[in-house]
Amino acid sequence: MNQNALVLADSVLVPVACDYLSLVGVRQVLKTVKNVNSLLHHPVQIWGVLPTFFDSRAKICNEAVATLKDHFGDKCLPPIRAAIKVKEAPSVGQTIYEYATGSNAADDYNVIVDRIIGNAASTPATDASRDHQQVGQSVRATA
Repeated sequence: MNQNALVLADSVLVPVACDYLSLVGVRQVLKTVKNVNSLLHHPVQIWGVLPTFFDSRAKICNEAVATLKDHFGDKCLPPIRAAIKVKEAPSVGQTIYEYATGSNAADDYNVIVDRIIGNAASTPATDASRDHQQVGQSVRATA
């Protein structure tokens, strides 16, 4: 299923929880992307890697972000800080923006959305308009 989805994509945003096992899981994602590129002859690139559940007090979180930055460089996006509100929002059928506007996590996601939209703005106007709508829908579905 993942490979089928990747065949429809030009690039992917890879969320990675700031823990050891998630870092190991990134290898599998990279392997899958490589397989789609070589075996299915569809060029897919990593648009960005998004560290999530970041707690600056935890050594493993800081190490995870450092490892991602070392490996992915500029493609490693600013981390999303851990917040219980992110876990609570779906239980009431709301996005983080509806449930906890102004929370650290909502602010962090806004930075990422702005970056995605900024990237889309460099495409032709009709594509950018469509991309803005898709980003909004994606944020609502994943937040």
